Amino acid sequence: MRLTNHLISRITLWFAVVMLFWSALYFLFQMKEIHDGNDEGLTNLKQEFIAKANALPGFVEKLTADTPLNFIVEEISREDAEAFVETFQTTTVYFATELEKEEVRMLSTAFRCEPNGKYYRLRCFTSTVESDDLIKNMLYLLAALWAVLSLTVIIVCKVVISKANKPFYQTLAELRKFRLDNNTMIAFPETQIKEYRQLNEAVAELLSGNIAIFSDQKQFIENTSHELQTPLAAVIARMESMLEKHQASREDAQEIAGALSVLNRMKRLNASLLLLSKIKNRQFADSSPVDLRALLTSVMCELDELAACKQIAVETQGEASPTALMNEDLACILLTNLAKNAIAHNEPGGTIVLRYEPEAVIIANSGRESAVDPFGRYRSDSKSSGLGLSIAKAIADIYGIGLEYGYEGQMHRFTLRIAKPEAVLPRLCFFPNLYGIASYVCIITN
Repeated sequence: MRLTNHLISRITLWFAVVMLFWSALYFLFQMKEIHDGNDEGLTNLKQEFIAKANALPGFVEKLTADTPLNFIVEEISREDAEAFVETFQTTTVYFATELEKEEVRMLSTAFRCEPNGKYYRLRCFTSTVESDDLIKNMLYLLAALWAVLSLTVIIVCKVVISKANKPFYQTLAELRKFRLDNNTMIAFPETQIKEYRQLNEAVAELLSGNIAIFSDQKQFIENTSHELQTPLAAVIARMESMLEKHQASREDAQEIAGALSVLNRMKRLNASLLLLSKIKNRQFADSSPVDLRALLTSVMCELDELAACKQIAVETQGEASPTALMNEDLACILLTNLAKNAIAHNEPGGTIVLRYEPEAVIIANSGRESAVDPFGRYRSDSKSSGLGLSIAKAIADIYGIGLEYGYEGQMHRFTLRIAKPEAVLPRLCFFPNLYGIASYVCIITN
């Protein structure tokens, strides 16, 4: 729910509660005024009746015989008259002319008639039909007032709140377009609202700090990788030259060969960490539809000799050609690492199954079950950097591709679930590579 709609709904709810409470009080007050008016009229009528009964001999007897429309007079005992309590009540009386009962306001009292010394109970009443019409009109007016005020509150609140929140939504739109690698601060809108000015200041401070940290981190990674590559390459070259030019004992040659293996692994690990950092920082652009079937077929052709060395049979299943919207070079790294993993962790004379589905690619290889997390940060292997699957997972995450692992039927299964192209809109930024993508494809192994 948008902030404007949230605020309007809350304001309208509280407005309705207040209006309901106020309307109830107003209705009760008006009803009291109406009843008070009727009761005052009945009291005046009673006083006038008693005054005439005391002043005119035979008035009560004649009135009792005639039974007027709005008076009921009944003779009672002295004890009943002295114990009688005057009351006002709303009740119904049958009207012969209307052939039905109608609601009336009735006063019941008792009095002593002076000319004859007798006691009587007097009930006088007045119709409340006009009062009912007044109450209905009052309810209609209240309903109309509710409707007009509610509509006015909603419109005014929406206009005022939308105008007040305009700087907030402008800032939010700028943040959506912000790219950390661009090193450019967003333009904050001018606003007179103190809270939004403080928000813009806090966001500006946060973004400037993150831009500086990102730039320093990127520069540090690139510089460190570059500085490490040069001495490692020099040391490896000198040690290889020593082996070729100097006659060394078997033990010394083995020591040098072991050192060369460690140095070469450090070189691969350095390059892998740099690539992993660049991938996680989304420093590769140029996304395009990539035919994963054709690309994986090309990768397997390049790795054919590695598979042949272990006498591994490659089996292809499915006729689909799944397509993913991603950087083609990163797609090549992803499939290369998965394919090399399937070869490296396969058994001699084993099998690799490549299955193609409309929205999935499955790479399965025979082998024993392992308790090690295949996507762990680092796996010890002297022939690889140990980061191949971590790099594959990082690439898949960027493009919303699900990379899943399972073991079933003595087969390790890696499944790539392709997201729909329209659902994948990665915000990537580009930095020139220090060594080039092609070199990474060659040196990254699982």
